[in-house]
Amino acid sequence: MAGIGSYQRLIAHALLCVAVSITSVWIAYLLRFDFQIPSERLQGAFLATAVCCAVQVPLLWLLGWSRMGWHGISLPDLHHMIRSIALAGVASSAVILLIPESTVPRSVLILQGAVLFAFSVLARVVVRIWRERRLRSAQPLVRKRVLIYGAGFSGQAVCRALAADPALGYVVVGFVDDREELLGEIVMGLPVLCGGPGLCRAVVEHEIAELLIAIPSASPDTLRRIRTHCDQAGRSCKTIPGIGELLGRPERLTEFRQLDMAELLGRQQIQLDQHAIAAKLSGRVVLVTGAAGSIGSELCRQVARFRPEQILALDIAETPLFDLEQQFRELHPQLPFRPVIGDVRDQHNLYRLMKVEGVQIVFHAAAYKHVPLMEAHPARAIENNVLGVYALATAAEHAGVNDVVMISTDKAVRPSSVMGATKRLAEMIVKSRSGCATNFVSVRFGNVLGSNGSVIPVFSRQILKGGPVTVTHPEMRRYFMTIPEASQLVLQATAMGARNEIFVLDMGSPVLIDELAKSLIHLHGLRPGEDIRIEYTGLRPGEKLFEELYLSDENLVRTVHEKILVLRGSALSRDLVDHYVEQCREGLQGSGEDLLALLQRLIRDYRPTAVSDRMPILAASACKPHKVTPLHDGISRSAPTSSRRGTLSAEGGSVDAFETA
Repeated sequence: MAGIGSYQRLIAHALLCVAVSITSVWIAYLLRFDFQIPSERLQGAFLATAVCCAVQVPLLWLLGWSRMGWHGISLPDLHHMIRSIALAGVASSAVILLIPESTVPRSVLILQGAVLFAFSVLARVVVRIWRERRLRSAQPLVRKRVLIYGAGFSGQAVCRALAADPALGYVVVGFVDDREELLGEIVMGLPVLCGGPGLCRAVVEHEIAELLIAIPSASPDTLRRIRTHCDQAGRSCKTIPGIGELLGRPERLTEFRQLDMAELLGRQQIQLDQHAIAAKLSGRVVLVTGAAGSIGSELCRQVARFRPEQILALDIAETPLFDLEQQFRELHPQLPFRPVIGDVRDQHNLYRLMKVEGVQIVFHAAAYKHVPLMEAHPARAIENNVLGVYALATAAEHAGVNDVVMISTDKAVRPSSVMGATKRLAEMIVKSRSGCATNFVSVRFGNVLGSNGSVIPVFSRQILKGGPVTVTHPEMRRYFMTIPEASQLVLQATAMGARNEIFVLDMGSPVLIDELAKSLIHLHGLRPGEDIRIEYTGLRPGEKLFEELYLSDENLVRTVHEKILVLRGSALSRDLVDHYVEQCREGLQGSGEDLLALLQRLIRDYRPTAVSDRMPILAASACKPHKVTPLHDGISRSAPTSSRRGTLSAEGGSVDAFETA
């Protein structure tokens, strides 16, 4: 039946082509002779009709004129139509003019092509109008009155899509555009009502319910400005997918969504050298510590894209590590992904894991990062962030690992918190290991949007509860990046091949936390100060108003990537850093205040919060001290004084936590 239907359509198209060509010839004659064709001209009219049927109709068919859609017409359709009619018209005219004693006027030949073109356009316009009216009458919906922000190609495409599909529930009233030359113009039959500053008046005058942003290539600065105008107008706004998403799936043009915080960062997201990263990671055994966290899990997902030989995901948290394993089984069933329950402070087990599995690259994301909690637990911060890095670095060096990338933080610059001070010591450990076969680097960046413990999830929970949203200080500013950006920066640092350096992302300007909170409230369709109250709570222990990405005495150098910098300051000797680590290990047996004093002696620009402003500091002696015991090959390791089950060696040994994970 489908074949019969296609055959019938072909016959119908062919008959239509013949009918239109013949009709256009006689209309051209009528126009040429004021609707009174002289009898002596009839012979020429019949000749022109015969030639058009014999020459023009086959050419129109071959050039696709009859196969063009009848539900509408676009600019490319118009170009194709003009080309087809022109070529067919020139061919038929040439045949007519070559016939001896032809009485067909040249003006008729020109008029015939013009009539054919006019009919082709008019017929499609009529069909489209009829179709759209039928759709509207068949679906009598109550539709939202909207304005489209952006009268360019994307805005026009959105307008066409909404007009063609009433089921989407929108009726476009007009356009908003910040280009002054477009103000007052008519686009797609609708007026360009105003620019952003005039939006408040336009939404009231035209009873607008919602605003649609149709600028897929807009920069974050532009989006923030548009978002401000929409907020001032008191209307919710949605945007279309980005240009990359539209190139892959053009039908997503009407998949409107709310703006997210990543689009309002005020800078373009980072796109890194995928080929260099692939060359570094492909076919390698990769270990990610802290793999169950937000950064660690994203690192695992990013690494998986480059087809490593195996990913070892190390974390001490059992449940989120299990969840990550289930996710990888679904997304990457062919990739060897091994979850490993373990502690980054356990140097012996780290060495065994790296040696037995042949680990080549280590991404060290495991750390205690919560500033106020680490103020109350300085011993835990030193154990994990300092001794843990030392244990991992030593194990990696002796196991013959090629690359170790340690994730640091901007809080390590002029630290005011225990967390920042311990991460600064971690950077010293990494930077001091020059001259060994393993390549050590650190990657330093600011706050990560959406990561565990970041302000965005906290603010979102507070908004969903009805507020208040708690901001520590109205002038607090922070650098921000997205989780994929942070993970890609870490991968890029690995691919750059530098040694004992600290990489820093050019993160643009710091973001005012107060404005971030207000923008997030607006993204939830609410008004700050009216629907949701903002409450200022004061700086917490260890916090400061501004963060820095590097020190004045660090040599800041541009790299081959425009958004990545490298800091090449002088490094402390390895013996001195090892002495610092030993002092930290011994200091765990003292009090919390003793540990703070120790950190101040080791880091000259560490300025801790006043003791009176702190949370209660837990005594360091409350935790189990660690002792240093030698491995068979002379490596030192930290081990709890309590007894351990089983022993390990590089060649083999009894089953431990790594083997049973």
